[in-house]
Amino acid sequence: MADVRRCTVCGRPLRDPASRARGTGPVCNRKTRPVRLPPTSHPALPLQLGGRPVTDVPAGPYL
Repeated sequence: MADVRRCTVCGRPLRDPASRARGTGPVCNRKTRPVRLPPTSHPALPLQLGGRPVTDVPAGPYL
């Protein structure tokens, strides 16, 4: 992005070179950037349940 002198979100003057390059100030950048969730180290489902593989456990009447 070009060297912008005012925030493209709120219009306040930008003083920091990184903010000018980004086009938004630090507050607007925090409010508008996507939320990054920390990566999970655990699988979504357990691989074993009660000592048996999950594929070997009966699903019951709910599936």
